[in-house]
Amino acid sequence: MQSKIPTAKHKFEGHEGAIYSFVFLHDNVHVVSGSEDCTMRKWNCDTGRLVGEPWKGEGRRILALALSPDGKTIACGREDGSVQRWDTDGKVKSIWTGHSDSVRSLSWSPSGGHIASGSGDGTILIREAESGKVDVGPI
Repeated sequence: MQSKIPTAKHKFEGHEGAIYSFVFLHDNVHVVSGSEDCTMRKWNCDTGRLVGEPWKGEGRRILALALSPDGKTIACGREDGSVQRWDTDGKVKSIWTGHSDSVRSLSWSPSGGHIASGSGDGTILIREAESGKVDVGPI
């Protein structure tokens, strides 16, 4: 018995480079993608269409995204070593530095009180999610 190859319902087109990360929002309708083109984009999964304009912000390529447990904030890790917090409508809430190489992984604590970032510099920083103060690290 041969398995069928699924047919795509929609093709999400718009980024001008590789997509490195994406997150589903808690509404189960939207996803946000982060790309080599230094933008994030919010997509409607029901229509396959871009919602609003690309989110540019400051910094280089976007390599990692993570959604907060309450679904209201996206952490963004960039090639320049910065970690940014965005609301789910595309507004930057804060920008933090501290890594000397690209941020390649991010994770929120289950409570939403902390964000951990892993970097190409071989370190992990654990920060308070609201203030950005480093609580632990570099590890």
